[in-house]
Amino acid sequence: MSTRLSLIVVLSIVFVTGCSLVASPTPATTPTAAPIATPFSLHTSIPVATPTDTPMPTSTPTRVLAPVPTIKATPTRTATIPAGMMRVKLFFVAINDNGASGKKIGCDDSIVAIDRVIPATIAPLTAALKELFSLTDRNYGQSGLYNALYQSRLKIDSISIVSGKATIRLSGSLVLGGVCDTPRVQAQIEQVALQFSTVKTVAVYLNNVPLQQALSEKGG
Repeated sequence: MSTRLSLIVVLSIVFVTGCSLVASPTPATTPTAAPIATPFSLHTSIPVATPTDTPMPTSTPTRVLAPVPTIKATPTRTATIPAGMMRVKLFFVAINDNGASGKKIGCDDSIVAIDRVIPATIAPLTAALKELFSLTDRNYGQSGLYNALYQSRLKIDSISIVSGKATIRLSGSLVLGGVCDTPRVQAQIEQVALQFSTVKTVAVYLNNVPLQQALSEKGG
């Protein structure tokens, strides 16, 4: 009897303890709520960084001028005249040149000066005319200039210069290649004389006849 009572008591204690354990569950951990960001008001002024209106530096490219090369004047090289020689000018004709290369003459031609070196003399006009009359080629070298005197055979009888007037007396034969040779011959002879500073005017005679008359008699 006492044993049954003791067993009932023990079972009652176990039952009560078990119920207590079931009725008192371990409280669950309540998660902490994350802070909620307070929304800003639309009327709240938010400072906005205003860019400073600093003008961008204008990069103007610097123009670097190339150095201008210094042009050195090259001195004109004058051919050295050998000792005992002198330079004179002989005159020839540029046909149909119309005054482009020299003084215009006759049939739209030009009378052109060519330098010639001859033996030095105290009578340069006489020497220059002798040199001119000695040339028997139709053209002067490779220049293409025409020599209207190439068929003529002329000799100098005398030359005088008085008060700037040169009087030239010639003899011999004069041969023309056509009507246009008349002003060409006259220009070739007269221009040789006029190159000298002591000569201002020229009178030419052929066989004691004025050259212009002699040329006209040849049909020029």
